[in-house]
Amino acid sequence: MLRFITRYSTQLLASCVFIGFALPNFSNALLPFLPAVLFALMLFTIVSLNIKTLVKDLAQTSIWLYAIWHTLGLTALIMLIAWFFNVSSQLYLAIAATCATGSLFASPAIVRSIGLDAQRCMAMTIASTLLMPGVLLLNSHLFSHFSHNQQLQLDMQVYGQRLAIFIILPIIISLLLHKLLKQQLIDKALIQIRPVTIVLVFFFPLGLMGAFREVYDTSPAVALEYLAIASTACFIAFVASFLLYLKKGKELAIISGVTATNRNVLLTYSITGSFLGIEYMIYMGAIQLPVYFLPMLVKLTSRSR
Repeated sequence: MLRFITRYSTQLLASCVFIGFALPNFSNALLPFLPAVLFALMLFTIVSLNIKTLVKDLAQTSIWLYAIWHTLGLTALIMLIAWFFNVSSQLYLAIAATCATGSLFASPAIVRSIGLDAQRCMAMTIASTLLMPGVLLLNSHLFSHFSHNQQLQLDMQVYGQRLAIFIILPIIISLLLHKLLKQQLIDKALIQIRPVTIVLVFFFPLGLMGAFREVYDTSPAVALEYLAIASTACFIAFVASFLLYLKKGKELAIISGVTATNRNVLLTYSITGSFLGIEYMIYMGAIQLPVYFLPMLVKLTSRSR
């Protein structure tokens, strides 16, 4: 079973989007448990990586340049296009918050599922998450300035707590495990853990589709508009990042594209509270389809060449 899940993980992830959409009550029931799933996913991912290499990666200027591109660069590009097409103010805020968001903690597992190196992706994910609060404040300030609405209130204490829970604590646990246990034992355990990380990712498309389905039931045209906008934003993020890093190698270009497309929208919602409103909940659901179809398309494209 685990071998089957590992082999067809990208297809199964895409299927979970449709299952979550088809079963909105089930999706809404899963939503409160997603933060715990997020922690477990981060822990398993960190344990499977080489911490010393991760620290060295975070010390590289190139990692932080990517994080700046991931947050500020793509914010400027995507929001300019959104402004040009005159999207509504609340949806504009949802897109701006998503652009500021760090990469999904599942990104390394997704990158691994398409046969690429998860180590650098993990460093890029952490760096983009660390820049997230500042860029959220900047985006909210710009939004307030141009729309004359209330400024987004970013709870730095909550962000710090979640940063400690989802990043610092898993690193500490990983360091302790590597210090207390023999490497051979850890390696054997990791063989069993890696498929589990993919299984945990399934909960995100399953649990974030409820609000999107509710809108679809009442106004299909509005739901399809959200889907079109989310898909366009993801397409722009992937293509722009891929082209930007292509000169450094195709593998890094794909990793950058996938990492830039995946956004930890659940963490952003947890940090900002209810200020983002129902529009952000709907957008979280709409973005699941392009996010989880992208790895499958990348994998199919790689096989066809």
